[in-house]
Amino acid sequence: MSDSHTEHSAEESVVALHSKAEYENAINLSQHVPAAKIISEMVLDAFHTSKESDQIRELRIAIRQAHDSFDDDQAYDLMGQLKQLKDAEAADSAALEDLSSKFSISRILSSFKDDPEFQELVYGLALKVLNQSHQAISNPSAGKGKASRPKKEAEVFVISKDGISVTLPLRTPRSRLNVDREAFEFLGFSFVGEGDEAELEVESFVDNSGAEQPLSRKSVITALQQQTAFDGYSIAQQ
Repeated sequence: MSDSHTEHSAEESVVALHSKAEYENAINLSQHVPAAKIISEMVLDAFHTSKESDQIRELRIAIRQAHDSFDDDQAYDLMGQLKQLKDAEAADSAALEDLSSKFSISRILSSFKDDPEFQELVYGLALKVLNQSHQAISNPSAGKGKASRPKKEAEVFVISKDGISVTLPLRTPRSRLNVDREAFEFLGFSFVGEGDEAELEVESFVDNSGAEQPLSRKSVITALQQQTAFDGYSIAQQ
């Protein structure tokens, strides 16, 4: 006798993989207008959140600051807290994996339909799509001249430390830094505010020679490549 849930989950996985491949193929073609691509990327960004909690990221920052201050006792205590928190989150992840093995993702998501945080995510995303779609339809000629020219794909870099990696695309300087919030927080920077309104607390960083550098994607990537800042981190281009 076949397991209907297992078969259903397998079918969902196949569809997801097929859709992902089709999307990645489509997003790299020129058949879609730029506004449509922006909206689709917005949808993905809403769900591609970091697997680490804010508490873990905050502890990592605090540990780095303690090391920078040569406060070994504080760093040791914080590392103990970090281990406890990571163990607890690992247990949570195992429980979630067990849950996903018993129920389809559609069933799990539907059970959260009345959860306030889930509603905030879904309706917040729906509002962004509504506003962006309205803007694209109301002003279809915006950026038309630029869209006709070949667009250079942004280089993507992978930043790693302690077995954890995040990506940082070398986007146009006009792109807000909060789009890559996960990468900047991974490097130890903090943001004020949430969502599209989030801003970095600082506008510069100090390199290993003591010189102050303007904070941008380019300056961070260059410093990592030349090993002039962010000790303990490594970088590689995808």
